[in-house]
Amino acid sequence: MQVRTCRLSPSARLPTVSQPGDVAADLHAAEAVIIPARGRCLVPTGLAMELPPGYRASIRSRSGLSLKHGIEAGAGLIDNQYRDAIGVLLYNHSDVDYPIAAGDRIAQICIERYEEPGFIEVDELSSSSRTAGWGSSGV
Repeated sequence: MQVRTCRLSPSARLPTVSQPGDVAADLHAAEAVIIPARGRCLVPTGLAMELPPGYRASIRSRSGLSLKHGIEAGAGLIDNQYRDAIGVLLYNHSDVDYPIAAGDRIAQICIERYEEPGFIEVDELSSSSRTAGWGSSGV
């Protein structure tokens, strides 16, 4: 599958796949930013994409940034029709400011097939053995 991608900034880098068979590609920061301690920052990638029909993209945290520095991605779902600049919302859960340099790998993008759901109202749902929620299966 080919994803049409535009560089909106001269410093933008196309997403990169580290290993053959990886399900996600790394997104890179297009400019230097500082994510404040216990804060958040929208980091520009300098990219726009045209996803093929029937596909969406999700932005995921990089495991190393999460584990080593407390940096996690949030609110990252890109609809098929979206064509504007892609930014990555990064949260800093640590007590120190975290610098991001232009070109740093900041998140992963996963292109996923989807089906548009149709919702129908019913009076009751079929039974299920799964009746509890909110942590009922343990931690």
